[in-house]
Amino acid sequence: MKKTIFLFSLLVLGCKPLKKVEYKPKIKKISTKILIDEVENREPRYDFLSIRSQSTVTENNSTNQFNLGIRIQKDEKVIISGSILIPLFKALLTKDNIAFYEKISRSYYKGGYQYLSNILNHEFSLIAFQKMLTGQPITNFAEIKWKQLSSLDNYTLESHYKKKDVTIQYIFNPIDLNLISQKIISDKNTLIIEYENYQFVDGSFFPQKVKILAKSQSNELKVSLDLKISKIGNPNMFSFEIPEGYKELKL
Repeated sequence: MKKTIFLFSLLVLGCKPLKKVEYKPKIKKISTKILIDEVENREPRYDFLSIRSQSTVTENNSTNQFNLGIRIQKDEKVIISGSILIPLFKALLTKDNIAFYEKISRSYYKGGYQYLSNILNHEFSLIAFQKMLTGQPITNFAEIKWKQLSSLDNYTLESHYKKKDVTIQYIFNPIDLNLISQKIISDKNTLIIEYENYQFVDGSFFPQKVKILAKSQSNELKVSLDLKISKIGNPNMFSFEIPEGYKELKL
């Protein structure tokens, strides 16, 4: 339970397949460069986000449900709180570090992002986490060479990162270029994130459902999120302090 709460409060997830969406049998062909430019131009604009979510977490054969509160100060901080009738955990992500405490075990963790990066076999960061929640590609397009795969139903970008033997793939809706799924796959680890039912909030699209699968050779974690998003927030909403007497976790 502790491991599930810790991993979930920091980020990774997945679940049922996407509902089938009927697209036109042919889509307009565009160059890879134009596709990337258009996707980047559609990045949501916000300073703060407040997110409420009902969440289902399955680690191997164990399933738990949480209520989540997530607040994002773009590119600066993310704070996450989880509860099941009573508060369970709280986490703060900044540019350089992660801090987390869990009430039942009276334990905490403070450190960098290397633990998560090792799980995913891909560099993870505050920016990657906020993009994952808001339906944006978590890798930087400019850092890797991309190719466009042929498809009648969608736009698909793919790249193979030879340095770490990782394949990255993004699939976009051909009508509005909202992200349908993103995958980061290697021999040891798989991360698949799927998105459904985008909502239009104050000029930008955000997903209402996020489903994530994080799988390694020894563990499988699935999470399903139902999100309610608003652009309400201020810097005073990010208070975080580890309670006295809690024991430090070593990961």
